[in-house]
Amino acid sequence: MTAAPPAPEEVAAVASLPWYIRYTRWRPTSRAEAVSAEKKLLHLCKTPFDVDDVPVGPTKHHIMHTVTGGNQGGPHLVCLSGYGAGAGFFFRNLDAMAQHFRLHAVDLIGTGMSGRPPFTARDRQGTEDFFLTALAKWQEDQGLNKVILLGHSLGGYLAAQYTLQHPERVQHLVLVSPAGMVKQPEGWPGNTNYEYLKNPWSWRGQLARFFTTLWEAGATPGGFIRTLGPWGPRMVNGYARNRFKRGMQLQEDELLAFEDYFYHIMAAKGSGEHALRHLLGPFAWARQPLEGHMHQLKVPVSYIYGEYDWMDPAAGLRVCHNVEEERGKLGPADLQVESLADAGHYPFLEQPQKFITALLGQLKTYLQPGNDDTSQTQP
Repeated sequence: MTAAPPAPEEVAAVASLPWYIRYTRWRPTSRAEAVSAEKKLLHLCKTPFDVDDVPVGPTKHHIMHTVTGGNQGGPHLVCLSGYGAGAGFFFRNLDAMAQHFRLHAVDLIGTGMSGRPPFTARDRQGTEDFFLTALAKWQEDQGLNKVILLGHSLGGYLAAQYTLQHPERVQHLVLVSPAGMVKQPEGWPGNTNYEYLKNPWSWRGQLARFFTTLWEAGATPGGFIRTLGPWGPRMVNGYARNRFKRGMQLQEDELLAFEDYFYHIMAAKGSGEHALRHLLGPFAWARQPLEGHMHQLKVPVSYIYGEYDWMDPAAGLRVCHNVEEERGKLGPADLQVESLADAGHYPFLEQPQKFITALLGQLKTYLQPGNDDTSQTQP
C-alpha cells in the first residue's frame, strides 16, 4: 500500500531538527514530530480542543499532557488510556464525549505525550505511587473537585487504585476492559485450554517460557520498537493495521494519522512502560488483584468490555455480584456491566457508537435532562 505524502506540519517538524540529528539519528522520532502527529489525529475531530502540558513535579520531565474541551456546563470526565497508549486512542469518541461532558483526556506520567521522568520504582507500591501522586497533583492543579474517572486496561487498574485512595475526588468510576482484576488461577497453566502452555517443551511452550523470562526481566514493546530504529514505524504500522480490524474498521485517513501518532509515543524515551511487570505478572495476572478490594469503593463503579475482550467480562460480572452482596448498590448508576458486540479490547476504537451509547447509559444520572440523548451523537 502506498503511503500518503507527509503533511506540511510533518515536513516542518522534521525540518526544524538540526541537520546532523536528522541524518544521524537511529530512531526517526522527536518531540516536535510527536506533537505534529497528535495534532493531525485531533484534526479528525470536529470539536476544538485545548492541549496543555501540566506541571506535576520537580523537573521539566514531570508534566502530564492533557487534551481538554467540550461542554462547559457538563460533568467533568477524565479519561486515562491503557498501556502503551495515549489520549489520542480516544480520538473516535472525543467529539461524542465532548457533547455531553467537559472532557479531559490525560496521558499518565511517563506515557503518551506526557513527560518521561526516570522510572525508579522497584515494587508494586512504588509503581502505583509513581502514577497516582502525579495524577492527584494534576487534579489539584486543574481545580477539579470531583470527576467521573474513566480508565482503560492498565489505566483502569490505576483509576481504581486512585479512587480507593481518593474517594472524595471521584464521583463515578468507569472501568473499560480493566487489567488487574483477578489473580492467577490456582493450578494455572495446568487447567488452561491452551495446550501449549500445559506442555512447556513444545516449541510454543518454549516461546511462552521465553516471553515470561523477558516479562520478568522488564523487556517492553517500546524498548523493542526503539531497538528497531528506522524499521520501527513499519512494525507499528503493521501491528495497527492488523490489530484494529474488528467492528467499525478505521478508515485510511484515520489509520495513517493513528499509525504516526502510535509510533511516536511508543518510540519515546522509556519511563512509565517499565511499570508493567510490577503491577501484572506474565500473561497479565494481577500482582494484587482489584477483585478483593472493590467492595471498599465508596463511589459507584461501572464496567464496559468488548465481546471478544481478552480481559474477561465474567470477572466484572462476578465482582459486581460479590460487591452487591457485601455492601449493596450505591444508587442506580452503580455496578453496571456492558459487553459490546463485535468489539475486542479497544471497544471505543472498534465500536465507537456502541461505546458512547453504553457510556451515556451508565452515566445518565449525572447528565442534565435532555443531554443524554444518543440519537444525535456522532461516533
